[in-house]
Amino acid sequence: MSAGRVTIELPAEIVEVARRAAAIDKLDVETLLADLVTRHAEYVDALSDGDTSKIRFSLDRYELQRDPGESDADFEERLSLFR
Repeated sequence: MSAGRVTIELPAEIVEVARRAAAIDKLDVETLLADLVTRHAEYVDALSDGDTSKIRFSLDRYELQRDPGESDADFEERLSLFR
């Protein structure tokens, strides 16, 4: 497949779910869907040959949301789980 762009059709309800999820993660829908497809392909590839080191998920584009009333210490402890 050559590099470039293609157009796909998705059901409106799926696009709306993607819009809401992207907004929560402060991403655009294209980035969200591209990341989801890439992660899934990497996951399937890793499972198919048993090499889990191939999974290259990154939290670089995501921001952890703070829970209401959460102390600084609790937030930092929860955040450390993703480092």
